[in-house]
Amino acid sequence: MIDDFLHRLREVTTRLHDADLFETDTIVVTAGGSCFFDQVADALTRPWKPGMNVLPVLRSGCYIAHDDGFYRWMSPFSREGDTERKLRPALHAWGRVTSMPEPGLALITAGKRDLSFDAWLPEPQAVRRDDGTTHELRDCVVDAVNDQHAFIRLAPGNDIRVGDWVRLGLAFPCTAFDKWQLIPVTRGEMVVDFVRTFF
Repeated sequence: MIDDFLHRLREVTTRLHDADLFETDTIVVTAGGSCFFDQVADALTRPWKPGMNVLPVLRSGCYIAHDDGFYRWMSPFSREGDTERKLRPALHAWGRVTSMPEPGLALITAGKRDLSFDAWLPEPQAVRRDDGTTHELRDCVVDAVNDQHAFIRLAPGNDIRVGDWVRLGLAFPCTAFDKWQLIPVTRGEMVVDFVRTFF
């Protein structure tokens, strides 16, 4: 399906060129490709008809942040089983545990106003204590979010306490950026910069 679309894109571009409908010497041909950047790059950079001066542009929006859901398993690297070049997510959210109202349930201070949730709910990944120690969470899921909170179902053996911070992987970065006007950039444990967003 992707290859068919790209074939039609090349075909239409060539027809427009042959009909002398471009008002520029350089023809910009562009396509998205966060999931299929390998196919898009291949299709747009193949030789064009002689006389066509084509500038290919790959619009692969999720290359900046990647994610912990859709793009993690749709990436060409994941499809090919390539573990060495596997993209790593650069965007996480943190919420603090404010309540554990029943066994196996933790409520944290991050909800629909803070997290992307339209593709998949966030993925609980790690817990950080006040003393700075961090440990991985296993087999835990966010099964609901409301405006202010996420509800984490805890698998047995996961040690979470009120006051802990929980790192959440975000399943779709695009709808995370529009919730934050100022995003901290970290290097290790230190905030080194801020990125301002404009949505």
